[in-house]
Amino acid sequence: MENACGIIIVAAGQGLRFTQAGGEGNKLLATFADRQGKVRPLFAHTLLAAQKSQLPLCVVTRPERSEIRHYCQQAAIPLVLVDNKRLGESIAAGVRRMCHWQGWIVHLADMPFVTETLFQQVAERMIAEGIVRPVWRGKPGHPVGFGCDTFTALSALTAEEGARGLLKQFPVRTFEVDDEAVVRDIDLPSHLPHE
Repeated sequence: MENACGIIIVAAGQGLRFTQAGGEGNKLLATFADRQGKVRPLFAHTLLAAQKSQLPLCVVTRPERSEIRHYCQQAAIPLVLVDNKRLGESIAAGVRRMCHWQGWIVHLADMPFVTETLFQQVAERMIAEGIVRPVWRGKPGHPVGFGCDTFTALSALTAEEGARGLLKQFPVRTFEVDDEAVVRDIDLPSHLPHE
């Protein structure tokens, strides 16, 4: 069962809404404290939760994101470097790099509140022929698991909205969770937790 599926963290977005709203620099490097009071950059919170899941990881980022690359190199996490502006292309690049996996859990780097338990729940519910997605109070969330039968379509994505179009092509299995983290991302400086 080892390497049956893994997590692809997409950290290649421009973060334009964040900077347009007054945020400084790369939003993935904006810092805040976790529940234990440990202050880390947003990306480090996301990465740590994924690492705790014990699932294989891969990070997709841009060549100029030296800090993100450093975090991954320190943890010996495979990196895929992309120079594009479309989420679909970034997902496809990660899936092609990890083509030996039997399933891909796609997660967005600006969703640092997702826990290792949620990653594990998606992995446990992974189905070969389709898609697995957590739902909170009727709202579809992340991370989203894609089974091995979706490989060809996933690896050919180019759309700006990522893999949303595949939800119409493949069976989708949803499961309800009681954790708002699956729909909570950081798009704006005001979304950062404050003490």
